[in-house]
Amino acid sequence: MVTMPDDIADRTPYESILYEKDPDDSRLLRITLNQPDRVNALSYDMLMDLRHALIHGERDPEVKVIIIKGAGRAFGAGFDLGARPRFTEGISQTVAIEDHIRYYHQDVWFTIWNLQKPVIAQVHGYALAGASELAFMCDVTIMAEDAVTGYPPARAMSVPDTFYWPWLCGVKKGKYLSMSGDPITGKEAAEIGLATMAVPADKLEEQVTLVAKRLAMVPSELLFLNKYANNRAMETMGMRTAMESTGKLHDYSHTFESAREFGKISREQGLNAALAWRDGKFGDDFRALRKMAAEKGTDYPFPQALSMPEVREGLQKYEEERKREE
Repeated sequence: MVTMPDDIADRTPYESILYEKDPDDSRLLRITLNQPDRVNALSYDMLMDLRHALIHGERDPEVKVIIIKGAGRAFGAGFDLGARPRFTEGISQTVAIEDHIRYYHQDVWFTIWNLQKPVIAQVHGYALAGASELAFMCDVTIMAEDAVTGYPPARAMSVPDTFYWPWLCGVKKGKYLSMSGDPITGKEAAEIGLATMAVPADKLEEQVTLVAKRLAMVPSELLFLNKYANNRAMETMGMRTAMESTGKLHDYSHTFESAREFGKISREQGLNAALAWRDGKFGDDFRALRKMAAEKGTDYPFPQALSMPEVREGLQKYEEERKREE
């Protein structure tokens, strides 16, 4: 029997995730984001289920390695833009904002960071916005080569609440990805250091299992100490302080005119219309890159998105409209 900490309410049976030990190897725990009809949008309830499951796995003496994956056609589409935590009702706006960034965003990511056991992200399809933060905060990130990831809200809505780019892929590519909001493939993510490795999509499950079993052969105490040593090295260089401070920038950026316009379109015309307003002028490059990667492969220079005709066509159309409005 697993004994949970006093401040963790029992959330079982989980409604938005699957919690499954490998039937042939109880050392491996798979946690599946299980809202495929909503592309595994990260609602507050899903994140709290995930946090509970992670801590449950941490405290299970059989479990040595935890794998996070997504059901359906993608790892995850990002945060649930229509969901708001219920616990923010009846408290001041200042406290609600702080709680929102702490519990609805960073608390889950730092649960993974602080966990003694290694956590592997198994990424297929899309890992966008908040789902990209989840994937890259895991200790090991294994992606399908044709998976597509990025943070499109950077184009109109917000600074990411967890600013991992300069620490994982360097400041030059980090600046480019965060300022442009451009998508990249799993292959690109591995090449620049955001992901640990990328493999053909049909080999993803096999590769993740292989890596998990190899990690499970190492004594748990050494897994923890080596994870801790890496984390402390990054924290000594200021990673945790920097990421925590961007939470304030994330909420502040939601006050800008473009973020308000996105919200207005979403309320009046629906979320798809708002996404089209945000991404259309970029050639709808996230979908276009996913299609190109699946059909033509990923052998293009970074950033592969700039190799697509949709990008130039979108820019040309935007320039024509901009000049007409002048």
